[in-house]
Amino acid sequence: MPQKEGIKMSAEKCIIILSEKSSGSSALQNFLVKFAKAQHVSKTRHFENETLYWTKAASILNKPQIDMVDSEVPIESKKARVDLIKLLKANLNYYVPPDDNKKLIFEGWRLLCKRYSPIFLEKSPHHLCQWSAIELIIECIEKLSDVDFLLIGLTRNPMDTIYSQYKRWKSRPEEVQKQWLIAYQNLLKLKEVIGDQIVFVRYEDLATSPLCLEPVFNFCEKTLDSSAKNYFHHKSIQKWKTSALYSFSLSPAVAELASQYGYQKEELDNETHLFWPLIREVSRAAYKTIEPFKKVTLYSAKAIKSINST
Repeated sequence: MPQKEGIKMSAEKCIIILSEKSSGSSALQNFLVKFAKAQHVSKTRHFENETLYWTKAASILNKPQIDMVDSEVPIESKKARVDLIKLLKANLNYYVPPDDNKKLIFEGWRLLCKRYSPIFLEKSPHHLCQWSAIELIIECIEKLSDVDFLLIGLTRNPMDTIYSQYKRWKSRPEEVQKQWLIAYQNLLKLKEVIGDQIVFVRYEDLATSPLCLEPVFNFCEKTLDSSAKNYFHHKSIQKWKTSALYSFSLSPAVAELASQYGYQKEELDNETHLFWPLIREVSRAAYKTIEPFKKVTLYSAKAIKSINST
């Protein structure tokens, strides 16, 4: 892919955070909003200001995608188009969608970059494991010559990532690690394509010091404030080691790829025991039973609050 010469002083800049779920992307997003003055979309149906923009774009164009663990992705093509138009209408004034799907996707992104200038920030942890979504991001970088792009490849110890998803959604670790492997193989492949337009950042390094984000702040033409040094914390690092019941171990392929990202064997190893498969399935069954009731309770509470406020 041809590289843009230097960094232009354009009106719009765009940062895209690529990561697996539970890798610290929300914390990084909030940090860049606070200290680099970046802006994300203000209206979306997803949590944490996520858009799922590029996986929806891949769905609209009927490009191949893998089924993600405990996720609605991939989204059906017609639903994805309706979703993307709703997103653009919600965040852009007087938006009229074109009939052409590629124009909808790439011009829509251009308008979002303009609306949230000077630095539009996007993060959706559904993009990195979908190579078709990444290809569309690459195509967008090539098409939008008036927008400067910087991608951040955010990594985190796979054991912490997988354990976090297990704790939050009782996702089966054996399935999540397959997704992690695809995602971070894609990240290395992407680096070969776009070179210096992507910066690799490890969450563990952020927790030590945000100075590893200096290339990002240079792109934003901002100075990293010394008051930001304690923004990230170590609380979520290697929490899985404190759980006596969590007995999942990484596959050799995942452990080897993690080593390429700088993780040491002692950071990845876990003891296994005979009853782990039973513990995993009982925990998941309990979660699947209780979660619908929690959602109904939450929805009812919101409805009551809405009625009382009128």
